[in-house]
Amino acid sequence: MPTVHLLSRAVVRDANHVLVVRADGHPHTFLPGGHREPGEGLEACLRRELREELGVRAEVGRYLGAVEHQWRRDGERQYEVNHCYVATSPALTVDAAPQAREEYLSFSWAPVDQLERASLQPPPLRALLAGKDTRDTPWWGSTVR
Repeated sequence: MPTVHLLSRAVVRDANHVLVVRADGHPHTFLPGGHREPGEGLEACLRRELREELGVRAEVGRYLGAVEHQWRRDGERQYEVNHCYVATSPALTVDAAPQAREEYLSFSWAPVDQLERASLQPPPLRALLAGKDTRDTPWWGSTVR
């Protein structure tokens, strides 16, 4: 049975860029946010994670959709569902380098047309984020076969 991760992720856009984060020792990036704690809603989770990771108060907006992903870590199966929301904060602009509050994280702005180069995970997010956030219905992506 795989380990299951339920995550809330922020899509922070500015000047045709998306905010991404990298954990020390990992070659890929991911969207800011993280694991939902017991009894916590996904929007509250995202506000908490952005405060912990970046020290910012963020406005959590529209639900964009979800991406499921599976992989192996140290030989054990992992499965996650990333719920993605539009998030904004006056402190998060492409003109200011975001400063991580957690030592093992580093943030940067990736052009939306270069998300593959940034090795954004899970991979379905690359195409989903390259489009405009104008859909009326939430999107779905998966690496699970």
